[in-house]
Amino acid sequence: MRHFTTEIKKERLSFFVNADLAKKLNEFSEKSNLSLSDIAREALKNYLEKIEKEKTEKELEDGYKANYEYYLKSQSEWEYADRE
Repeated sequence: MRHFTTEIKKERLSFFVNADLAKKLNEFSEKSNLSLSDIAREALKNYLEKIEKEKTEKELEDGYKANYEYYLKSQSEWEYADRE
C-alpha cells in the first residue's frame, strides 16, 4: 500500500514591525497559544481575502455602472411584456 504525502512548500518572510505592535503580538501569542508565524499567516491571509473581495466588488460596481443604460432599456422593455 502506497502512502501519499502532500508537502506544502513554505517560504520564509522577514519584516520589521514597530515596538508597540511587536509587544501586542507577543502578548496575544502567549494568551492564545499561537505562534507569531500562525498569527502572521492568518492575518495576511485575511487581509489578502479582504483586498480581493473589495477588488471584485469594485469591478462588479464598475460593470453595473458601465451597463446602466442597457439595464434601464431592458427593464422598460419588460414592463410591456408584463402587461400582456
